[in-house]
Amino acid sequence: MLLDKLNIILNSSDEFSPKYIISSFVKNNLYEIPSMSIDAIALSCHTSKSQISKYVKSLGYETMKDFKEDCLDNISGMERTNKILFSLQNSIKKQYTDFTTNIIDELHFTMNQIDEINLLKLVSDLKKSKRIFVYGHGHARTLCTYIQNELSTKQKETIICDVDFEKEYHFQDNDLLLLISINGNTFYFDKRVVHHILKCSVNTWLISCKDNINFSRNYLYIPTLNDKYNDYADMLAKSALGIGDGSFEKKEDQEWIKVR
Repeated sequence: MLLDKLNIILNSSDEFSPKYIISSFVKNNLYEIPSMSIDAIALSCHTSKSQISKYVKSLGYETMKDFKEDCLDNISGMERTNKILFSLQNSIKKQYTDFTTNIIDELHFTMNQIDEINLLKLVSDLKKSKRIFVYGHGHARTLCTYIQNELSTKQKETIICDVDFEKEYHFQDNDLLLLISINGNTFYFDKRVVHHILKCSVNTWLISCKDNINFSRNYLYIPTLNDKYNDYADMLAKSALGIGDGSFEKKEDQEWIKVR
């Protein structure tokens, strides 16, 4: 996803470098970029047209048109997932209380509705795998980092795949590739990435809150009450994986409780 690429550059580049300056301009003017000429972008970034062309290609786009189309896709994605959870017009305390209650309800719902058999199969595959590769963009990359940190404490070699999935990964028989797409946007915006992933000869799992994704490999659906909270699925997925690794147990009334 374009915003992930821009954030990676902004987080790792010198603030006076051409890449940083152009990335900062693009991110801050994303809605205007599709209608701007390459001359206007170059002028705004105090650089040349050739430097802009070189930058666009470094992001993985063949042409300026491809780059602008991805900008439009990102704008569309942001508008579709822009959910207002808090408002200054209402009581902050009440909103915070309501939000906390809703998240707790979501967690309970997820833990009690998730497909346990499929979940335990995923956990079993994770345990048996020598190396685990994780892919996600947007909010899902935060979850990728969480998974990498957690599995590292269990001495599992975990690699977060690059945003474009362009790096050559040499998968082995006992590796596992975990694809995380919270709302299924990966299958809408990054069909090339999904196509590339499906060509890989490796045990592949998808985790998503979207229940109707056409995916030919292993698929763990994370059920939620309200998709407004799907962007907080890192907590939901953490709870789900907690069920699988023994952190939760079922009581006689079928409720899940945390035991460690």
